[in-house]
Amino acid sequence: MKKITFFIASLMSFLGGIGQSSNFSYDDYFYYKNNLFLKTPYVLITAAMEKSKAGDTTTAIKLLNEAATKGVYDTTLFTFYPETRFITKTAHWQSISQKIAHNRAIYGDPHNMQIITSDLNNFWVVFDKKDQPGIEQLIFKDYLMKGTPGLRTFFDMRMNSSVTKIIAFMHSHKKYLQSIRPVTQNLDRFKPLIITAANKLEALYPPAIFPPTTFSIGIFSAFGTTDGGAGSLIGAEFLCDTNTVVKDELNGWQASAKSDTSQLLGIIVHELIHIEQQTKSPENLLGKCIIEGSADFISQLVLGFNINGTHAHIYGNSHEKELWENFKKQMNGTKYNDWLYNGQSAPPGVPADLGYYMGFKICEAYYNKATDKKQAVKEMLTIQDFQKFLDQSGYGQ
Repeated sequence: MKKITFFIASLMSFLGGIGQSSNFSYDDYFYYKNNLFLKTPYVLITAAMEKSKAGDTTTAIKLLNEAATKGVYDTTLFTFYPETRFITKTAHWQSISQKIAHNRAIYGDPHNMQIITSDLNNFWVVFDKKDQPGIEQLIFKDYLMKGTPGLRTFFDMRMNSSVTKIIAFMHSHKKYLQSIRPVTQNLDRFKPLIITAANKLEALYPPAIFPPTTFSIGIFSAFGTTDGGAGSLIGAEFLCDTNTVVKDELNGWQASAKSDTSQLLGIIVHELIHIEQQTKSPENLLGKCIIEGSADFISQLVLGFNINGTHAHIYGNSHEKELWENFKKQMNGTKYNDWLYNGQSAPPGVPADLGYYMGFKICEAYYNKATDKKQAVKEMLTIQDFQKFLDQSGYGQ
């Protein structure tokens, strides 16, 4: 596979020539189709899945080995998918699992936690050139490919790998982005507070790890995520100064989802807790809500607040019995949109994401019943049976 430096124009030419057999190269096509130029753990693993499905386990093993060298800290990235699970039965697994264990050890000290803001500087350089010819190439070369693994993972996982969408966002939200620019350029001041919060989390849960937290500017697709295995990824476009923010370019959901920096530690700790979670993969609404609710609940223990603790809890506490009765009817199903990730479809007057609140209340009940509080936190982070956890909490009984 060719090494890539900058390729948008040549890629378009290449794709246009796919129909001409003399120009077609499967290796090039596979390379571009799977975004391998991003060189993040997740794209390497997904490419390995494709190779495995095609019966090319030799290349799949090479890709998985490469992914392990990129800072992967969780073996489930390899074992979750049937197409890559074969690696655990090969002689390569010992080496790969040792690399992952080494990465976890590196991330075990909260004092060494990386808080990365360099992608923000690169964003503003290209933002100032958004009206120039060739902006597509500039964004790709000077923002994405010059950026950190966290940004490239965010681009892959939450920006649909689309430079076009970034350009459209720059133009449709240019006044808003200018108004939040000073906030994004001053996020380094939060590094000591983030490290302090990480230390508190370690005191509460000693096995905790602390991979990098990367701030970048996306397209209003995620305030925070740990998807992709590159640590905590924070969308700084959600952060503003309430006194200077320009809101007339925002839709209703964006206006409600933006946040001032008083909530910053809440989102970072919430995402850190998702990293710590070693629960069974949830199969229904109950499991999903407990996973989200436990991240909020443990954030509350660490910080004294959580990111969903204002409107949702005010509403939830005044409608708790009604919410529980409705939740019980749906909790064993896989329909989530009444309870989770429904910021753009919640009924008028009802806060979005009330599943976080229900999960929080279940975890709160479990914690309050526990004699050993630190053990209760550990059990919360390692749930293997969500129904049993609910039953043991006593919530709703």
